[in-house]
Amino acid sequence: MKAIILAAGVGSRITEITSFKPKCLTLVNGKPLIQYLIENYIHAGLNEKDIYILAGYKYEMIELFVAENFPLVNVLNNVDYASTNNMYSLYFALKLEEFSGDQAVFINNGDCIYDNEIIKDLATSGETDLIAVDVGKYEEESMKVKVKDGSITDISKKIVEADAFGVSIDLYLFSSESVKKLKAIIHDYIDVQKELNLWTEVAIQEMFSSTEIKPFDIQNKKWVEIDNMNDLRLADKLFADFDVENKKCFVVDLDGTVYLGEDPIQGTIDFIKDNLSKKDFFFLTNNTSKTPSDYVQRLAKYDIDINENQVISPFIPLIEYIKDERLTDIFLIANKKATDYLLSMIPDIKLTPNYTTCKTVLLMYDTELNYEKLRTAVLALQSNGTKFIATHSDVVCPTEKGNIPDIGSMIALLESATGRTPEIIFGKPNTALLDKIKSSYSNDEIVIVGDRLYTDKKLADNAGIDFILVLSGESKRHEVEQVDKFPADIVNNLSAFM
Repeated sequence: MKAIILAAGVGSRITEITSFKPKCLTLVNGKPLIQYLIENYIHAGLNEKDIYILAGYKYEMIELFVAENFPLVNVLNNVDYASTNNMYSLYFALKLEEFSGDQAVFINNGDCIYDNEIIKDLATSGETDLIAVDVGKYEEESMKVKVKDGSITDISKKIVEADAFGVSIDLYLFSSESVKKLKAIIHDYIDVQKELNLWTEVAIQEMFSSTEIKPFDIQNKKWVEIDNMNDLRLADKLFADFDVENKKCFVVDLDGTVYLGEDPIQGTIDFIKDNLSKKDFFFLTNNTSKTPSDYVQRLAKYDIDINENQVISPFIPLIEYIKDERLTDIFLIANKKATDYLLSMIPDIKLTPNYTTCKTVLLMYDTELNYEKLRTAVLALQSNGTKFIATHSDVVCPTEKGNIPDIGSMIALLESATGRTPEIIFGKPNTALLDKIKSSYSNDEIVIVGDRLYTDKKLADNAGIDFILVLSGESKRHEVEQVDKFPADIVNNLSAFM
């Protein structure tokens, strides 16, 4: 058996990703689509040398990936990918001498991801001239099939639900004789009629009158054709290895995860309420414009009853550090609420408003920031002996109206004026935040949930803990394509686990 994977297209409906990589290199659970397909075929018993990939858009990236990981797999280049469709790519492949023999041929699209057993089931069925079908399923955008007396009579996106036997999963297995018929039909379309921009299914449609092609029931095994970002999010969920039931401790970010500004994220709130008596929850925030009691009160509005010990904030390691280092003459950039809280926790703390006597500049998320504070901080930081510390480094704070400047933006301003950045940042991704939790649970019992890759996920990675990315806040799905380690799961919100 041989296999042809059609992967030349641009993927214009997920340009957030395909602007910098070909669609078939899109990651699902940290692995490119094309890798899933190649491994599916190898699992089904095919040799690497019998697998052919028809690339086009960003061909060099596919060629490089395959060469590094599956050196015997063949990668062909459809240089006319921009003006043709996948029938032309198939035509390009079938012209090869390798497809003129007596072997059966698999054909599938490179933007699909399948359960590892589906292709093997077809290969070991003892039959050919099969179209893999998700029987009983109906999707407006997918190719549907009609069946009469056990054979397929039509394949089209236009088939109405009442007539549909199921959805084609864009996976075909044809005998060598059928491949010859298909080649002749495609030759007529392309070389005679000069129709270069057609789907492969148009040619397959013509085979039904002379060839008995049967549906192959995939028996509800999982698969996704990734046309858009919603499809990708579905694939992320279906093909994740993560099992939320194994976790005992949930460390949940707040801003952008439980709520967005003043707007609750109801799916996540429902999950927390449903599991609050079954699992242990801690709530994590970098926001030092508010105190732990503020968050207890805020969550109470959503009927989530917790105590201050369940709120994890940069205040915790900051206070310990000030005490341990016996810091004095601190110029504090903070709002009144944070200042009062710090004074209540360290009554003998020595603050100074004067840059000439300042020994430490402490930057918090100051929602009452003004020019005089910035001026004093800049003058103080020009002294080499002045320590510079900050509670966190979030660049923006997500709200229901959009992102607003957070402490990371303030750090950038001070760096621009002084050339200095904080020597210590206490908030995410500093693992000191998790010291108390990690003393009570093993790493594999904990999961961190958050909306930011550069703080929430980095904290999880630094601590060796699983991370769930929720897409309800700052980070977007396409940004995950460029991280070193893929999240354990990606969901819109935690209702995906209910």
